[in-house]
Amino acid sequence: MSDFFGHLLGLLRVEALSARHQAVFTAARTRRPAFARHVGLESVLSTMADAREETYPEREALTRALLAECQASSTPAWTTALASAYAPMLHRLRRRIIGNAVPREDLDQLVLATFLSVARGFPLMRWGDWTAARLRQQTAREVFRHLRKERAEQHETYTQAQLAEWLPDTRHAAPVESPRRPSVRRSFVRRDAVLVHLAQATLPRSDVEVLMATVVRREKLRAYVSRLVEGDAAEAERTYQRLKRQRTRLMQRLRTQAVDAAAQPSRGC
Repeated sequence: MSDFFGHLLGLLRVEALSARHQAVFTAARTRRPAFARHVGLESVLSTMADAREETYPEREALTRALLAECQASSTPAWTTALASAYAPMLHRLRRRIIGNAVPREDLDQLVLATFLSVARGFPLMRWGDWTAARLRQQTAREVFRHLRKERAEQHETYTQAQLAEWLPDTRHAAPVESPRRPSVRRSFVRRDAVLVHLAQATLPRSDVEVLMATVVRREKLRAYVSRLVEGDAAEAERTYQRLKRQRTRLMQRLRTQAVDAAAQPSRGC
């Protein structure tokens, strides 16, 4: 686990305990009975850190109160307090992640953003007990689902026939005498080739949709993501990062294939 993750959680705790959030907490005490005996978020976090079995009922009530406020308000007081309260769980989850499906610098953000997304969408009315366990399970499930998807996309393979449909016709091209890579503009696919490939539906749908939007229609990737994910900034950022890597990997495959195809001598009669 990166040292930065612990530092990040420490910064979130400092933010949660900032004096500017005291008025927000004081107002919430009138709405949430679980907060009644606490004078501030520092007291709440202290209680949440007490792992004794006899404190579980109060910790359960505090968790549900924090979730309710997090879902009802956009103030950072509640998201930072919730992340601070569950910092030990987030540390354990982060340590479980191994492999290189996602760059190391992105894993901290993935764990934290997934936890907060799960918290905002947690169905308090449907699930009335075992809230901490459900938060842990749902967060871990979403994190590892995301990582499995990343690994699957990294290991997708394409046949020569599939890739050839995306490339300029190189049958009559002069042999390549220099190992220099062609420019991105020359090596990448033509717009009409993208349309042909889409019609024949030989690539995964996710690749086709991203490339159609950003290559054919020249749409900015963030604009494309904003149409896919509405109202959840954390989910939108995760989707943007995933699609950016997905598109980069595919473009790299196509460029490599273009160089290889151009380097092969023609076998025509």
